[in-house]
Amino acid sequence: MLSSAEYNKIKWQLENIPATITGKPRQNLRNKLKKKLHEHEFAYRFPPFEPYHYQQYFINYNTSEQTLQHLIEAVKNSTSFTLDTESVCVPYQPNKPALIQLQVIQENLFSYVIMIEVCHLPHENTEKFELIRELFVYLFDPNNDIYIWGSIKELEKFMEFHLFSSNQIYRSNNVNSQDIFKIYWHDHHPHQSILSSTTNDTSCTCETCLGIQLNDPWSLQDAVGYLLNQWLDKRYTCSSFDIGLDPTLFHRNLNEIEHRNIMATYATHDCLAIHQILIHTNVLNNEQQA
Repeated sequence: MLSSAEYNKIKWQLENIPATITGKPRQNLRNKLKKKLHEHEFAYRFPPFEPYHYQQYFINYNTSEQTLQHLIEAVKNSTSFTLDTESVCVPYQPNKPALIQLQVIQENLFSYVIMIEVCHLPHENTEKFELIRELFVYLFDPNNDIYIWGSIKELEKFMEFHLFSSNQIYRSNNVNSQDIFKIYWHDHHPHQSILSSTTNDTSCTCETCLGIQLNDPWSLQDAVGYLLNQWLDKRYTCSSFDIGLDPTLFHRNLNEIEHRNIMATYATHDCLAIHQILIHTNVLNNEQQA
């Protein structure tokens, strides 16, 4: 969380943006400052996000064929997945694809979370690379449900790594969880005008009263906060996810390992948060996974 001095400084900066900053740069600065305040307010208001039990795997050139075979079997034996991606911000250029996070939902609320480090893949002419391609073949099965916070289209920018084709991406049943959640919240949280007896204020949680525009999509952080009453840390959104998060890739000192562990946790939590939202909104039935 921010210190009191840091919080007050950001509020002052937001209210006193220089008149010389105009147009898109002004809007970008305003959004950046508002996000910092929003992050602080959620960190102060809610406890940190607590995921269900999971086991983490990395896929890169250092992953053994035995591990890849094990993960392929896990994908073959599941029909429900969550998926997310991370990219690296590049000034004045399109973002650089770096990471695909795949949650393989299993029984009793247990999951595998697989992180495919596309900047550290084995050579294409190797058996390992073919096994990774095979994993995606089984993932994009027409009988599989893949839940994404947004559109599966975000995977198209990863096609340059030759792990899958455009046709494959759209074979599975791809579900935009962000759209589903917006409908859910609108239906379950209509506007309430009743005043609270203690605060003399409304405790309404409709989109308008929460400051979410009717045509705007929900952020994953807002959904986790207002539905699960937990803080999903989003401070690492613009991190360098291409540096190799797997601690076995390179020799690291303790500080470098800790930094990569934080980034890996951030990346896994996005998938795991989508999973919890799906359960709490009954898109995925808790009993079906027991």
